[in-house]
Amino acid sequence: MRNRRLLVVLMSVLIVLSAAFMASAADGKFTIVHVNDVHGRLEPWIPTNEKVAIGGMGRLFSYVDGLRDEGKDVLLLASGDMVHGTNIVNLFNGVPMAEVMRDMGFAATSLGNHEFNYGQKQLLNLESIAGFPFLAANIVYEDGSYFTMPYAVKTINGIKVGMFGLSPVDTPIVTHPNNVIGLKFLDPIDSAMTVMAELEESADIIICLSHLGYEEDLKLAKAMPGIDIIVGGHSHTVLDKPVKVGPTVIVSAGEWAAYAGTLEVTVKNNAVTAFEGKLVRLDEKVADARLSSRVGARIKVYGNALAKEMNVVIGKALVDLDGERANVRTKETNMGNLVTDIMKGATKADIALTNGGGIRASIKAGDITVGGVISVLPFDNSLVVIQLRGDAIVKALELSVGSYPNQLGGFLQVSGLTFKFDPAKPAGSRVVEVKVNGLTIDPYRLYSVATNDFTAAGGDGYAMFKDAKVLYMSGEMLRDVAIKYIKGLEIAPKVEGRISVVK
Repeated sequence: MRNRRLLVVLMSVLIVLSAAFMASAADGKFTIVHVNDVHGRLEPWIPTNEKVAIGGMGRLFSYVDGLRDEGKDVLLLASGDMVHGTNIVNLFNGVPMAEVMRDMGFAATSLGNHEFNYGQKQLLNLESIAGFPFLAANIVYEDGSYFTMPYAVKTINGIKVGMFGLSPVDTPIVTHPNNVIGLKFLDPIDSAMTVMAELEESADIIICLSHLGYEEDLKLAKAMPGIDIIVGGHSHTVLDKPVKVGPTVIVSAGEWAAYAGTLEVTVKNNAVTAFEGKLVRLDEKVADARLSSRVGARIKVYGNALAKEMNVVIGKALVDLDGERANVRTKETNMGNLVTDIMKGATKADIALTNGGGIRASIKAGDITVGGVISVLPFDNSLVVIQLRGDAIVKALELSVGSYPNQLGGFLQVSGLTFKFDPAKPAGSRVVEVKVNGLTIDPYRLYSVATNDFTAAGGDGYAMFKDAKVLYMSGEMLRDVAIKYIKGLEIAPKVEGRISVVK
C-alpha cells in the first residue's frame, strides 16, 4: 500500500513537470463528451412507460466514434458511479465496465460513492484495468496521502486540459463502512482550492469531474470561479443546456447513458471564450455497438457469460418459496420472510420492510439458481437503512393493509416485528398491535429500518419514509444481497405469524 501511495505522488509530480515544459499559451477547439451515473448500463434499457430501448455504453461508443470519424478532437469524460449497478457488471466485480471504458478511450472519471461497492482493493484494480485515472482530490488516507490521483493534465488539440475529481463526503454512510476503512473524505471546496493552486501552473483550462450533485456544483462554481467547466454527477440531473455560474460552465447528462452530453469548447489565450452544449438522446437512431466493433464484441462476451451465470446453482430450497403475486400483496409468505430476514441480517437493522410488489416470482423446492433469485427480485432496487419513529412505522403498516383484502403492491412483508390488523375497522385504524422483539412498539423511539430504495424514496405512497434520516445506503441490489446470503445454504423459511388478521 505504501508503494501504491508513493506511485500516486510520483505520477502527480511527473504530470505537473511535463505539462510545465509545454507552451504557455493555447488556442483551439475540442469536444467534450460526458456521462455520469451510468450504473453499469452496458446494454440498452427500456424506460418506464416506454417500449423502445435507449442508452447503454454500446450506443455511446457509436456516437463518440462518429464524432471522431468527423475529425473532431474528443475528450471523453465520466463523473462517477460507472462500474456498479447491473448484473452484467456486478457479477464480474465491475471488470466489464472498466474494460469497455478503456476500449472507448475515456480520459478520466471521478470516484462516485458506488465505485466503492466492491471494496478498495478491487476499485484500485479496476482503475488499473481501465488504464486511465480515477480522480479524487478530496479522498485521502489517514496520513493525508491521496487514495488515487487527485488530478491529471491531458493535452488535446494543443490545449493542456487539467482535470480533477471530487467525491461526496457522505460516501462512508452511503456505502458499506468496510469499503472505506482508513479513508477520509475532505471538504470539496477546500480540496478544490488545494489542487487548483497546482493546476493553474500547469494547465490552460481546468475541468472538475464532480460527483457532488447539482446543488453542490452550484456552490462550488460560486466559490471557485477559476474552474472553467464542471461536469456533474450524483444527483442524476438532466441539463438540456449548459448552466453558467459566473465564468464557470456546468453540464450534467442524467443517468444510465440515456444521453451523451456534448460540449463544444473554444479556447483562446488559455481561457474558454465560447461553448455550445447539448444532450444527445441515445435512442434507436444511434446504432448499438453491440452489433460490431471491439466494444460490441466485449459486451457480447460478457452477455454470454452472464447467461451461463444465471444457471449456476447457489443453494437449495427444502420447501416451496411462495412469491405468488396474490399472496405477497395480501399476507405473510415464507418468501417475504426470507427476503426481509436477509435484508435485516445484512444491515443489522432493528426491522426490515419491503413491498410485496417487489417480489415477482416463486421458487420450487430444489436447486436455487442465480437466475431464480433474479426472477424473484428483478428490479434495480438497492438496500437502504433509514431511521423512523415507532409511530411512523405504525402509519406505514396502516398504509400497508389499507386495501385489504384487495391486492396492494405496497403491502409490506416484515422482519423483526409482528403486527395484527382488523380489516373490519376503517382504513387508517386497522392496526391493533405492533411488537418489536416481543415488546410493544414505542411510538417515540427511533428504530433502524432496512428497506429498498424505492420504498425509502416514498414509493407506493410511503411518504413517511421520504424525509427519514438515511443511516446507510449500500448501493447493492437486493438480488445481489440475496444471492450472497443463499450461497451454500439449504433453506426452509416458514410462515411464523408475523402478520395476523383479527377475525
